[in-house]
Amino acid sequence: MSWLGRNANAIEALAATVTALVAVAALIGVKFQLDETGRQQTAAAARDAYRGHLALAVTQPAFAAPQNTCALLQGETATSYVAFVDHLLYSAELMLTTEAGWAPTFTDHIGANTDYICSENGPEGDTTEVRSLLTQFKTDTCFATLTCAAE
Repeated sequence: MSWLGRNANAIEALAATVTALVAVAALIGVKFQLDETGRQQTAAAARDAYRGHLALAVTQPAFAAPQNTCALLQGETATSYVAFVDHLLYSAELMLTTEAGWAPTFTDHIGANTDYICSENGPEGDTTEVRSLLTQFKTDTCFATLTCAAE
C-alpha cells in the first residue's frame, strides 16, 4: 500500500491520460463509422436514382431512344422529354460523384439524345462531373450543323 500511496498522483495522471486517449479513439471511430454510413447511403441513393431512370426509360421508350427528337422538342411532349433527359443527368450526377467508372454508361445514354444535348438549348450540367461529361460528349459528338433546336 505504501507504493500506491507514494505513486497515487502518477497513477491518477496515467489513468486520466489513458481515459482521454480512449475517448479520442472512440470519437475517431465514431467519425469513421458515420462517414462510412453516409457513403453507403449516398451510393444506395445513386443506385436507386439510376434504377429509377432505367424504369422510366422502359416506360417511355420514345424518350429513351427517340426516333425524332425535333418532334419531341416541338410538340406537346417537349416538357416531358426535357424532364426525362434532366432525370438522366441527375442520375449521372449521383453516380459519377459516388462511384468511378460510370462515365461510359452515361455517355451511351446521352448518345441516344444527341439532337437535344447538342442543341443550343441543350443542358449544360449542374455539377462539375456532369458538365465535364457533357462537354466531352459535345466535343466528341456535336457538329456545327444541328438537326433541330429546342424552342
